[in-house]
Amino acid sequence: MRGEKMTNTEKMDAIVINAYGDENQLTEQQIDIPSIKNNDLLVKVQSIGVNPIDWKTRMGLRQSRYPFDFPIVLGQEMAGTVVKVGKEVSGFKVNDEVIGYGTPSNRGTYAQYYAINADQTAHKPENLSFEEAAGLGLAGTTAWEAIFDAGQLKADQTVLILAGSGGVGLMAIQLAKNAGAHVVTTTSSKNADYVKSLGADEVIDYNKDDFSTRLSNIDLVFDTLGGDNQKAAFKVVKPGGRLISIVETTDQAKALGNQYGVYFDKINAHPDKKIMAKLADMFGSGKLVVRVAENLPFTVENVRKMHLESESGHVVGKLVLNIN
Repeated sequence: MRGEKMTNTEKMDAIVINAYGDENQLTEQQIDIPSIKNNDLLVKVQSIGVNPIDWKTRMGLRQSRYPFDFPIVLGQEMAGTVVKVGKEVSGFKVNDEVIGYGTPSNRGTYAQYYAINADQTAHKPENLSFEEAAGLGLAGTTAWEAIFDAGQLKADQTVLILAGSGGVGLMAIQLAKNAGAHVVTTTSSKNADYVKSLGADEVIDYNKDDFSTRLSNIDLVFDTLGGDNQKAAFKVVKPGGRLISIVETTDQAKALGNQYGVYFDKINAHPDKKIMAKLADMFGSGKLVVRVAENLPFTVENVRKMHLESESGHVVGKLVLNIN
């Protein structure tokens, strides 16, 4: 392997859980620096993106699908600097600054070092800070796969993005607008001007209006909320249109899809190097911005704080932790 010398017995600081539960399960722990396989990179982590999937894992909501052994290091999103390169990796070298969005595992990004497959990594543009880069991979890839791969959004179509001021929603607004779509989104009135500045053509204040009575003939709904909002969304999609969700589906979703003649799918986003490279290029050319809602040092107190903020559902942009 190429890069700085490390033995498998060297330790790193990480924030882990040793049991499922509330935010108090998050604790500091020294664990082994991960070894890497031939197709991997070892990245010295600079910034970490905190996402809803993290606290859902912490609470045990994903354990049936991902029965990880404890201790579990949470996190799938990060930006940092390559310190080791696997034997079969091409296109990356030591000291490259990278964006990474990794596969779910019990050795995630809440740590000083992160082992990641090179195919889940992209180069960080020079004009993108580590903090911004840590918020680009997961959110951007999720939005891309939902609205383009599953949603098949095309120019001149109309898309409704539920909760446009969240990390994924903000990416979806920009990507849809760049693709030439007419973009409608829901958010609170205090965020209306900001989402419009990113490309939203119409904004519906969910505190004052019911989008299901205001809209009709929508080509695509991108659902980041679930629950009653998901059920109501079927009413506004035109027959033959699509409703793509990234959250838990309601029991009625399949029946409602048949009732309204709407294609419905709940997707599980996955890392994709090509998408991340496109996102990085778009940022580099000024077509994308990453809004960092909060940027704090990497401590267990701050991780707990961000988990609670993420659980509230009212974060505008990305929550980012930084390792000094």
